[in-house]
Amino acid sequence: MPLELGLFLGATAFGNDRNRGKQCLILDRDSFRYQKSCSDISGQDIRSHSAKPAKAITVVRDWLSIPAAQNDVVIPSGSVIVGRYKLFENELPEWCREQQLVPSELTFIDQRQLTERWLKAHPWSTLTT
Repeated sequence: MPLELGLFLGATAFGNDRNRGKQCLILDRDSFRYQKSCSDISGQDIRSHSAKPAKAITVVRDWLSIPAAQNDVVIPSGSVIVGRYKLFENELPEWCREQQLVPSELTFIDQRQLTERWLKAHPWSTLTT
């Protein structure tokens, strides 16, 4: 999504006050891969996830924890969130069977609905780390 990222970065630099206050986290599979393309995103905070969901989760969690802390909100550690993600992944095939869905054929909407239902059935307060 280079076009969308460029529009976003342009809006943060040249937009109105509302747009100038926005922030984003740029994730990439490999560290410094962006330097190999015709891109001018140097100076942005680009983080690598190494194509590993657990690392991507932790990077996003750590990035979100800064503004959360400013509002006195504590976000569970990355490893805790990763644990819930793995539990969800393990239970997803059964949830799909119950809904007569095939995991490899899930649409975005299917996945969103299953995730929402799973989160309601597994609130934070009932899980231990």
